[in-house]
Amino acid sequence: MSYAVFFQQGSTVIRLPTNPEKIEKTSTLASEKYAVFGVGQIAAPTYLELAEYSLQDVEFPNTSLHYVETSGSFKGPDYYENLFKTWRGNKYPVRFIARNGITKDINTLVLIEECNVSETAGEEGDKYFSFKLLEYREFGYKTVVTAQTGSAAKATNAPTTTKNPKASKTYTVKSGDSLWVIAKKFYGNGAKYTMIYNSNKSKIKNPNLIYPGQVLTIP
Repeated sequence: MSYAVFFQQGSTVIRLPTNPEKIEKTSTLASEKYAVFGVGQIAAPTYLELAEYSLQDVEFPNTSLHYVETSGSFKGPDYYENLFKTWRGNKYPVRFIARNGITKDINTLVLIEECNVSETAGEEGDKYFSFKLLEYREFGYKTVVTAQTGSAAKATNAPTTTKNPKASKTYTVKSGDSLWVIAKKFYGNGAKYTMIYNSNKSKIKNPNLIYPGQVLTIP
């Protein structure tokens, strides 16, 4: 199949009348940075951020020229501009498909974050669209029945933050403990030892030296 780019929302499927010269995909690995005593700064990978797609200066001609990909069902640029405006205004996720007949297709749900339209002198009636698309992941609600009451409650499968059940106001240092070991116990990450150190500077002069029996505040 020749190069083709489509957008689909519900039962409406459109093919871009001309192909963008380039489709750029950006994928970023998120990470958290920590300062580790004696080591310096470290980075801990956390998750892949949502992918972003960029299409620049896609031509939407006002007349069906010889290079138009949709000559059999040609529509002018105003049709597409109104359609994209409606989708964005209603916050609809849209399926973005790009095929070149060689490599794996792009086929993903996206949100149209930006749709910028411009016109050029000497090409009156023609419009150029630039898109910024953000990957969209579907989420919904689940019904949860509690064991104690049998009552139902709605819960989203979106990520939630829960408190560490091991956390407490204070902790008494035991033999063999270090700030790294204590941070690992309470936070699941030894690199967060600086949080404990900063909250106990009146008791700890050197973060490498703590003693059994010391009562530390756990923030």
